[in-house]
Amino acid sequence: MALALVGQIALQAADVYRRRFIVQTEERVESLYLGVSPQRLWMLSLLAAAAGALFLGVVANFAPVLIIAGAVAGFLVPRFYLSAMEQQRRKKFDAQLLEAIPMLAGAMKAGMSLIQAMEQVTREMGPPIRQEFAHALQENRVGKPMTQALLDMKSRIKSEDLDITVNAISIAQETGGVLSDLLVKMGETIRSRNRVRAKILSLSSQGRLQGIIMIFIPWLLAIVISMVDPTMMKPMFTSTTGQIMLVIIVVLEGLGWLVIRRIVAIDV
Repeated sequence: MALALVGQIALQAADVYRRRFIVQTEERVESLYLGVSPQRLWMLSLLAAAAGALFLGVVANFAPVLIIAGAVAGFLVPRFYLSAMEQQRRKKFDAQLLEAIPMLAGAMKAGMSLIQAMEQVTREMGPPIRQEFAHALQENRVGKPMTQALLDMKSRIKSEDLDITVNAISIAQETGGVLSDLLVKMGETIRSRNRVRAKILSLSSQGRLQGIIMIFIPWLLAIVISMVDPTMMKPMFTSTTGQIMLVIIVVLEGLGWLVIRRIVAIDV
């Protein structure tokens, strides 16, 4: 009865987590236009968890600690993939925004409204900015104010350059300023920020490279030692003490990488 009760609680907890996972990833999947449902992403997470557990189980002679670690790592792979896709999409959007701002300013100086200028951008530029502008225009057609549609787009993209642009457009529309001139100035400001950001990235690249090297050195040494003397490294994967040490190593290296990223991350 105790085992049945524990199993029922575990199943209920898993179902609650599954629902929360679907809710959290639904908006992210839709914003990326992947065409993959959150339910399928959940199934992919479970398959990746099973594959990770099986892989580390075979490598480590089915050690319980490493099987659990492999399952957790495999389960997190789809989330990391989504994060990487979001970052790549945001970078491409920022690059397109630099081209779209002068286009918007030029169209508005020619007598077009903001909505007509955004429609021109959707016709002449590719995704992702075409998708986002088209989404904002569609929301405007069904009754949402354009300012609110742009604010919603800002919350989806999470781009600093877009934040500055949308805030400037909102202020200009509220105060009645010349929006085309303001957009020209915003484009110059964003270009200046990008030049400073690129310079900072080049100066901090050495610190990031040192962090990567420090993370991979222990594992390279472990591979070399395993090739030279396999019996020396075998207890690390077969004994309980060695498995606990491996988990501690992974955790400490992850914390070290986070600290290095915080040190070299400089806001512009």
